[in-house]
Amino acid sequence: MMNKHDIPEELKQKLDEFEVDVPEILLKKSLSQRIANWFYAPAKNPADYFSRQWTPLRIALFPVIILLCSLPMLFI
Repeated sequence: MMNKHDIPEELKQKLDEFEVDVPEILLKKSLSQRIANWFYAPAKNPADYFSRQWTPLRIALFPVIILLCSLPMLFI
């Protein structure tokens, strides 16, 4: 890794030829921007959460639930 003092003079001259404009970036958003972002943020679909989380459990318990529901039919 080169230090500032290790840079050759020729490279320093070449680098000094370039001028870079750095735009200002606001790090903190205003209160109105934060409120607008909160209002216009897309809503999460709760069905996606449940379908992804409970799918393996539903697949495993589906035959058990069908069996339990069909037990009363055996006594009719």
